[in-house]
Amino acid sequence: MNITRGATSLFGLAMLLCTASIATSQSEPEVRRARPLDEPPVRRAIPADESIDKVLRSLKEDVSEPSPKETEGADQRQLDYANGLFARKLYDLAIPEYQKYLEDYPGRAGRANAYFSLGECYRNLHRDPNARTNLQKVLTEYGDSEFAGPAAFALAEMAFTDKDYATALPLFHRSAAKSKESAVALSARYFEARCLEAVGKKDEAADIYVQVAEVGNPNPYREDARVTAASIFDARGKKLDALKQEAVADVESRTQFAQQMVDQIFSYGELGFQEFETNRYLIDILKKNGFLTRDPRVVERKKYGRAKARRSFQFSKR
Repeated sequence: MNITRGATSLFGLAMLLCTASIATSQSEPEVRRARPLDEPPVRRAIPADESIDKVLRSLKEDVSEPSPKETEGADQRQLDYANGLFARKLYDLAIPEYQKYLEDYPGRAGRANAYFSLGECYRNLHRDPNARTNLQKVLTEYGDSEFAGPAAFALAEMAFTDKDYATALPLFHRSAAKSKESAVALSARYFEARCLEAVGKKDEAADIYVQVAEVGNPNPYREDARVTAASIFDARGKKLDALKQEAVADVESRTQFAQQMVDQIFSYGELGFQEFETNRYLIDILKKNGFLTRDPRVVERKKYGRAKARRSFQFSKR
């Protein structure tokens, strides 16, 4: 009995060892793989034989500082983002972005743009004190920039709205001199003449009105400038100058009317020619496809000198 149990246990142990060996042979060996390039290095423990200064130096070398090109790109992206919000008229969202640009990037070339746009944001939100502060900063610190003229015009327009003509007058004059856009410069000259007229300097205002009226198209102030200059010359006793301005204004108005009439005539003629060509083209298509045919029931009309359409009268000798 004991011999049988011992043989059974030995057989079971042999089977177990055989199964373990087979499983070991079938299992795949562990493969050591390379670490990806973009994976950050694993922090290792500090060896006991290395000094603290050496370890700190190596850590400083590992942390790379941003290059000047990356910093320049970041400030331009920040300014472009703020300008995008401003272009979409999201003024309340653009204000903190412009402020962030001004705080984080001192000495950059776009600061004049940021101050001007910030002032325009405040102006559109009817926060006039903040708008004046930022627009005045453009004039004081960036007077030679391209935003000096528009900033002066915005400040002058605010003062003109408040009927502070004495304050608006030099600002309009500066805007006309600094603005690179002809439309802004023309508007500044016209409103400068209006300020001069309001403060009592009508002779100077009349001269500027004449200059504004002589500017070519597009000029939305020409007619008003001519009429106002003529009225000032008439009030000052300069009848000849007044008549000259009135005559020029009348001729210009008639010229504009004639030009409008000619444009309308040519536009109507062009439309009529287009309609004629279209009708002929459509008729040809309909005829070719059998949709436009002659009705055989229609009787030909009678002709003069004949009994019917083609029948002649019966000949009579006497």
